Amino acid sequence: EGTPYDLTQGMAAGPFGSPNRGPVAPYGVNGQWERGISLHRTSFSHVAEARPNGESVTWLGYDSPHGTAYLPFFGAAAEAAPEEFRSHEGYQSKFSTKVAWWAFNLVNEYTDLNFQLINKEVRAKASAVEDEGERLVERCLAAAGEKGGDKATELARCSNDFATAKVAEWWDFAWSLFGKYSRYGITANETETGQRMQVYPAWWLSSAEVGYTLWSASGPFHGLLDPVRAAPLGAAALPASAPTLLLAVLASSVLGAAGFVVGLRRGEKVGRAGASGYVCLAA
Repeated sequence: EGTPYDLTQGMAAGPFGSPNRGPVAPYGVNGQWERGISLHRTSFSHVAEARPNGESVTWLGYDSPHGTAYLPFFGAAAEAAPEEFRSHEGYQSKFSTKVAWWAFNLVNEYTDLNFQLINKEVRAKASAVEDEGERLVERCLAAAGEKGGDKATELARCSNDFATAKVAEWWDFAWSLFGKYSRYGITANETETGQRMQVYPAWWLSSAEVGYTLWSASGPFHGLLDPVRAAPLGAAALPASAPTLLLAVLASSVLGAAGFVVGLRRGEKVGRAGASGYVCLAA
């Protein structure tokens, strides 16, 4: 974001600046989106932090990087990751609260309702979790050092307990977003002033293709598509007055052909009569 390639900008991002381009183009429409570093279809990403003495850490983030929290796992851990990271209770075609991936995917999916608004809160939450994770790593290493020969087991227990707690916290966070941003509002509490509405950006509302500023009791009742962009493929280069122009060209061609035929026949007639000179024809 903040570069010429920013996918949160422009009409394609919608009124709320989503960088996600999920649906594909229909057959026959050629084009290309910029390919974001963080994609909506990302299953997971990780950052490997190399450390000496068997203390390296892998920071794992499920789903899209722009809406995940990276959790630390020690490379020297003597045990597997927690059950929710290995469970087959759910997969991409079956939702399950017993699978860690779904917690992060759910938040990212819901964020697309208003990306600019909700993703800010998601990133703030993720930053808090990751800061806590950094502090945890140091505590885990210190505790493992005190264990002596059982260091690997202590590292596994320490990071696994943290991961389990943070996944549970992320589920709670997901449910809180449902309440706060439902019905295109921002609800803080149940008082008279506890809810305010989300706001469309002025540039989007002002577009004729949206139609908000054009509405009247007699119509139009929806946006008016740009005639060039709405034209079938191959006709996009024609101006808005193309039908009139085509008729004029066609009429001119017909008149020109008729005049040529009439002139040819008059010339043949004069030649047969032995006349000389030119025959003037009316324009």
